[in-house]
Amino acid sequence: MAAPLAYSYVRYLHAKRGVDDRALNRVVLGQLREALGELPVPPRVLELGAGVGTMVSRLCDLGWLTRARYTLIDSDRINLDAAAAHLRAWGGAAARDEGGSLVVRDAGRDLEARAVEADVFDWLAAPDVGGAPYDLVIANAFLDIVDVAALLPLLWRRVAPGRPFWFSINFDGETIFLPEHALDGQVSTLYHRDMDRRLHRGRPAGGSRTGRALLQQIPRSGARLLGAGSSDWVVLPSTNGGYPEDEGYFLQQILHTIETALGGSPDIDAAAFAGWLDARRAQLDRGELIYMTHQLDVFGRAPG
Repeated sequence: MAAPLAYSYVRYLHAKRGVDDRALNRVVLGQLREALGELPVPPRVLELGAGVGTMVSRLCDLGWLTRARYTLIDSDRINLDAAAAHLRAWGGAAARDEGGSLVVRDAGRDLEARAVEADVFDWLAAPDVGGAPYDLVIANAFLDIVDVAALLPLLWRRVAPGRPFWFSINFDGETIFLPEHALDGQVSTLYHRDMDRRLHRGRPAGGSRTGRALLQQIPRSGARLLGAGSSDWVVLPSTNGGYPEDEGYFLQQILHTIETALGGSPDIDAAAFAGWLDARRAQLDRGELIYMTHQLDVFGRAPG
């Protein structure tokens, strides 16, 4: 399969919704569900790296968060515009703009979603002019691209004492493609090393073992870690030789990310790496490529 001429991160985020739905750890989800029943109504919810807004609709569709005042933080205006479009379509006739928020209000839903375009560190470090602390904080597939040790102390200032947090889909050191290829080990090692070397504005930008690191960083920050479990991505071809929904595009984006990370690296033979990419894209085109990553979900409560 030839690589697309251009990639859409918004499309990738929508394409991975089903992948995330399958991956989310059910035991940790159960802890979240129980905690939601203890929150004031409506709770004030904060989501870091909110992307295209699918977590809002996911939790509401589950019946767990049908009433909420929801703040979506993302540094990318394109993502937030896509989130607004997604929530308007999801809300249907019940959706409208009101006072700078998107409101979805009908017999079964009472949601106010406020989008904030900001770097999460800048926003958390700024004086809080938004009122009361948050009752729940969520981060999905986000903490593995930021400096968690620096972020957590800032985050807890915005969360009410003892309130729950749910951090899901945190990468934890395994990238697997099938069928196996002779270059897999080198590609995986260098790809993970690139994650560990990433910087954003001079600070570390995540890492390849964020999941396990969270198990120690959370208690060190003063918060309570109450649950953790695997949330592995597994993408399989359908029986008809394709992929469900838009998950073929999801896999294209994963291969593109690896190509971007390792392209031009002196540590891998360029021709061999091009051959690896060609082989993987051909397998994707034939509906043969299988992809897996190891990740962790965690649940707990803020300090206090």
